[in-house]
Amino acid sequence: MVWAVPKQLQGGKYTLESVLGRGRFGITYLARDEKGDRLVVKTLDDRLQSQPDFKRLQERFVQEAFKLAKCKHPHIVRLLEDPFQEDDLWCIAMEYIDGIDLAHRQKNILPEADALQYIQQIGEALTVVHQNNLVHRDVKPANIMIRAGSKEAVLIDFGLARGIDSKKLSVSNLETEAEAGFTPPELYSQTIELGAYTDVYSLAATLYNLLTGQLPTSAKERLQNNISLKEPRELNPQITHNINRDILWAMDLDPKKRPQSIQGWLDSLRLKPILVVQPQATRINYDNLGLWLTIIGLIVAVIAIFTGIFQQEIRDFFINASPSQTEKSTPKAPPTKPTN
Repeated sequence: MVWAVPKQLQGGKYTLESVLGRGRFGITYLARDEKGDRLVVKTLDDRLQSQPDFKRLQERFVQEAFKLAKCKHPHIVRLLEDPFQEDDLWCIAMEYIDGIDLAHRQKNILPEADALQYIQQIGEALTVVHQNNLVHRDVKPANIMIRAGSKEAVLIDFGLARGIDSKKLSVSNLETEAEAGFTPPELYSQTIELGAYTDVYSLAATLYNLLTGQLPTSAKERLQNNISLKEPRELNPQITHNINRDILWAMDLDPKKRPQSIQGWLDSLRLKPILVVQPQATRINYDNLGLWLTIIGLIVAVIAIFTGIFQQEIRDFFINASPSQTEKSTPKAPPTKPTN
């Protein structure tokens, strides 16, 4: 463990309270700020300090944190400030999400509609990640938090995130058996370039797990031992045929045969884009407010003027009209038809 808790960072700005978890590269602490609000502090795991390339890992940790800061989306964990150093270790402070991750969900198998809702939210978050030339590389149920009292999913843990144009830092020496089911085969290679299709595989494997309650057969076993991937419908016959087909398509071992973008896969799943209303879209443009009030005032004044003229003309007509003129202008009723 990097630090024993409780421990203060940044001269008392943050106080570490407990360890939330350890990933392949990072260790995450629950902390509180000076106001008593909860947050998360993450740094590199001490298991990596003995590695000769630890300095390079720290540099990447900081670089990717800055890149993550550009990935702003309601379903992406939010960074609270720029990375900072403590005891010669780089750290990042992130929002604390009160809830549970999908790996520890109460229901072993989720209803298809609920699972697809989470997949759509995380899929749209990943689209933003890819637009910023990043690949998450570690999409799995344990890295998807569900905010307490809601069905809002949030993607966390960008410790493995890398640029799309980069080659691999092998993950095979640090991953667990459970994590292996969500790892695409290209992450075991040192030559295949990353792409959006890398996260497509992991997101599809996540949907596989949510709908079946089972871990997918790892890509390593499928490649090395020729073990086939069971179709989701074999494990859960309630899964619809098109969802079963699209999961298998997105988990193809050949990256070129998978959907080449998250959005392309979401479209195949027939998931309509979620409308995200940005706060600025609802703000009033006060710079033009005075102009519009002036225009409206002029319109009202013109209407009032013409209405007044029309009413005055009517009054003058009745005041000046004689009784005989009024009589003449009154039409006579037609004779009634006699009845027998």
